[in-house]
Amino acid sequence: MKVETERLENCQVALTIEVDEERTKRALQNAARRISRRAKIPGFRPGRAPYNVVARIFGQEVLYQEVVDELGNAVYREALEETGLEPFDQATITDYETDPLVLKMVVPLAPLVELGDYRQMRLEPEEEAVREEDIDEALKRIQEQNILWEPVKRPAQWGDLAIVDIEGTVKGETVIGSEGRELILEADSSYPLPGFSDKLLGMIVDEQREFTLTYPEDSENKKLAGQQAHFKVHLQDLKEQVVPGIDDDLARTVGSYETLEDLKAELRRELQAKAEEGFPNRALTALVERSEIEFPPLLLEREIDDWLEDLDLRLKKQGLNLDNYLEMRKLTREEFRKEISPEVEERLKRSLALSKFVELEGLEIESGGVDKALQRLVAIARGEVETPPGGDEG
Repeated sequence: MKVETERLENCQVALTIEVDEERTKRALQNAARRISRRAKIPGFRPGRAPYNVVARIFGQEVLYQEVVDELGNAVYREALEETGLEPFDQATITDYETDPLVLKMVVPLAPLVELGDYRQMRLEPEEEAVREEDIDEALKRIQEQNILWEPVKRPAQWGDLAIVDIEGTVKGETVIGSEGRELILEADSSYPLPGFSDKLLGMIVDEQREFTLTYPEDSENKKLAGQQAHFKVHLQDLKEQVVPGIDDDLARTVGSYETLEDLKAELRRELQAKAEEGFPNRALTALVERSEIEFPPLLLEREIDDWLEDLDLRLKKQGLNLDNYLEMRKLTREEFRKEISPEVEERLKRSLALSKFVELEGLEIESGGVDKALQRLVAIARGEVETPPGGDEG
């Protein structure tokens, strides 16, 4: 077995593994036997069909794919032992060649964090006063967080949240089947087809309605482009958005406040505290800016997944979910992932930088570890720490 490695950017290694001819031949024979056991081949008992018969019926490509799936993990482990690579996660097979069998993989490595001369970092304190505009923005956020969807008995109108069962057919074949689907009724909504929301206007709870719409010529599903779809819709429930006023009632809803002025006073105290906490945030930002941080792309993808999951949970507390949110913003999941990627990437860099700082400073990471790390980082940024633990100059 021949193994070659090529260092790639973003903590990845390209791994090329050429499998011995004899080993490949045995693997192909085993693959043919497994396929012949699974598939019925006329004239042969399960697992007894000759190799050339299986290859003729199913093709060499199928046999090689079976070999790659079966042999990939074994040769990968052997290649890791030979090269000494320490993967951060499972490798991805990007391609393979035949005759000879060559597997090409990308191996993610652990993040690389170099903090540089962070002990020379100095920041000036910054006075930050809480403005009335800050209070108003905080109140608006609280108002948005407490928006409710209340059931209504009137006919459906624009802006309502409709919970519907949908059955859509084209030439008698079902193309859409969905129960309990939540839809925001908006004029420019395109789910499942443009004009669908318009057909639901005026419906009342438990009503059933049938209508026909035409798939756009530029539909992603080319088979359905220009085709007429017949829909049967049952309206399970109907809700309207209730936006609370910024008043005493809102204050009592969000906490033990008697009046709006009590809530404003608490917000002022919280914002002032955050302003005073701004220095640690600035210090961490400065630490990231002077650091070299690399990580495999899959780590960022996982962080984005976690971010979206958290957003979905928060939206569900408001009677929505991530799909509704994206529909209102006219975004696909992929578009939204690209939109939030810079913010999530920055958060990831801050986390990696702080973890490395904790390691270099020899800090405990148990209870209160993050706060202790930030306190020490602040002390360094203010010039209050001149030597590292142990007494050596940084």
